[in-house]
Amino acid sequence: MKYKSKIKSLILKELLVPLIAIFSILTIGFFGYIFIEGFSPLLTIYMLVTSFSMIGYGDVVPLTDAGRIFTILLILSGFSFGLFSIGKITAFIAEGEISTLLKQRKMNKQLNSMKDHYIICGYGKTGKKVLEDLLDKNYQVVVIEGNIDKNEKLKERHEDKFIHLEGDATSDEILLLAGVERAKILISVLPTDAQNLFVTLSAKDINKNVKVITRIDEASSEAKFKRAGADFLVSPIEIATDHIISIATSSADFYSFVEFAGGRQELKDYKFGLVEIVKGSDLINKTYREANIPQRTNLNVIGFYSSTSELQVNPKADNVIQLGDRLLVFGIENQIDDLKKIANYKEI
Repeated sequence: MKYKSKIKSLILKELLVPLIAIFSILTIGFFGYIFIEGFSPLLTIYMLVTSFSMIGYGDVVPLTDAGRIFTILLILSGFSFGLFSIGKITAFIAEGEISTLLKQRKMNKQLNSMKDHYIICGYGKTGKKVLEDLLDKNYQVVVIEGNIDKNEKLKERHEDKFIHLEGDATSDEILLLAGVERAKILISVLPTDAQNLFVTLSAKDINKNVKVITRIDEASSEAKFKRAGADFLVSPIEIATDHIISIATSSADFYSFVEFAGGRQELKDYKFGLVEIVKGSDLINKTYREANIPQRTNLNVIGFYSSTSELQVNPKADNVIQLGDRLLVFGIENQIDDLKKIANYKEI
């Protein structure tokens, strides 16, 4: 409704003067011929058409001197206002304001219909990669970016595949426009911790159920992000450090395998999954040997997170699976889905 009223307002603003001018000249001409020459309404309309169309049939009915002067003035004013009106209408169409508003209205309708979608705040190197991966998986995505140069790059992409909003992601208004109250995941990868923290606070204030994944550069900021409600924190520095240490202390490590798998064409359908064991699962209190996960799903458990510990890699056969454990596995999507069913998986 907002964009509909804007379109009406713009049309009235740009076209009202030319339309009033043309209507006024025709009205003056119509009543002028009737008053000056005593023409009938039909003959008056005929005179107006022949005069303004520049056909020039001559005096169909003899005119008085007053009538000729009136016709000259009518033609000159009609010609002048006609050129003015054509110029205004041409400029209105050429400047594309109406098409921009129509495009915004269409985008607004799309946004209002989106649910459980993904919002990416920031289109840097990380945001670009996240966007590409989400689009490859056919997810609905909204990208918010405030930098002019980055917005130009975004416009070069196929924007029919995602919604692109130009604006400040820390603004409640732009987050509401992006549909944060109906979104499933918000990923904030803005340049600074302060911006990402502000987005986290705003998003959680609007929708406490939206899962927020955010990048942090300073380890000291972690507690602030947790208090703000961030669900997952990603630190590029910590990832890089862990990677370096892992390579330095092991000839064959988990990170090397991740890089190897990511670069192999035959493994392109494989991915990592994190599956939580929830109440009701028959895996609870069973050892990995008793659980028979490889036989039931064709998956091997690479590691697990318990409620009290960080990632434990390569669990032993005698380790017991507990309620709340999150199992890290590597396989194709339907295999991971099988494990989710056994674990009575819920979205986290």
